[in-house]
Amino acid sequence: MNHFYRRLGAGCLAVLFGGCASSGPHDVAPRAVAPSPQARVVTPAEPRPQAPRPAAAATAAPHSVPAPVAESQPVVPRFQQPLVEPEETRAVVLLYHAFDRGTAPLSVRSSNFEKQLRWLQAAKVEIVHTSELLEFLEGSRRLPKRVAVITIDDGLKSVFEKAWPILKQLSVKFTLGLPTGVMEEPKNAPVMTWDQVRVMTASGLCEVASHGHMHRRLVGLEGRRLFEELELSRQIIQRQLGIEPVAYFYPLGAYDARSAGEVEKRGYRAGFRASGAPVALGASSSFWIPRTSVFHDDGAHIGFYFSQRFLSQVRAVPPAKQTAATDAPHAPVL
Repeated sequence: MNHFYRRLGAGCLAVLFGGCASSGPHDVAPRAVAPSPQARVVTPAEPRPQAPRPAAAATAAPHSVPAPVAESQPVVPRFQQPLVEPEETRAVVLLYHAFDRGTAPLSVRSSNFEKQLRWLQAAKVEIVHTSELLEFLEGSRRLPKRVAVITIDDGLKSVFEKAWPILKQLSVKFTLGLPTGVMEEPKNAPVMTWDQVRVMTASGLCEVASHGHMHRRLVGLEGRRLFEELELSRQIIQRQLGIEPVAYFYPLGAYDARSAGEVEKRGYRAGFRASGAPVALGASSSFWIPRTSVFHDDGAHIGFYFSQRFLSQVRAVPPAKQTAATDAPHAPVL
């Protein structure tokens, strides 16, 4: 597993700051994990998209958030598939980085990206917001049987130029993991502008997560650097977009028990790692939710991640069977 994270981390840094290093095959993590307590499950009348919320007064900037560039808005879709009992739902959080940047392992061809999204829709896999997945894990929402969450890290230009037209055309919900310091002072990094992010969030399709400030590994960070990655990054998102980050996406996929605890202590709702596993009710802590990386060599085919063979790697833990033991420290997987 350590080897997987080193390869993934090298690929992330290369995509963010230049050409791309080789990345290895997908590691799958079917290991048993400690579930977390769940609240009573209720069925909402209708799914609702996350509306931009004003930042908290303590961290809000004195000036107003710039208005997004006007453009026609897509219709945010309601759920197309029937809701099921919580124990029956399996979700896969797909992790993307770049688009149409040659054969770099973490770059996906936009034509394949469109085929993957169309396959999800045709295969009756419900694509939901990150916030909707978290509501499910917290016990306040039911979801369909097979669920996908689209996440895109690093805030690269190719997201807006290549992926966004497809996401908008197909009305697909997604979440951006933004490294705020890199976006504030991009230097040589090919990242989006805040105006481009505002266009996407204004659509109702796009949510935003913190991906740190300078894209540093949280493991071993202390003091000012830890503050920047967890708190300053959130403050900048609030100031630039007028919304709270929906979660924290660990930079380079790296985390341990201490860093997961810091994410929780500093007020984030959840933390997402990059380890290649499905998500089920109570199968893991909300501060190390797995994501499954999509690589260049996957082509147009992601069906395996929604097959019974992959989805059966985790078992749901019904709320009635969860105990105080689920509050145990977050297990490291570095």
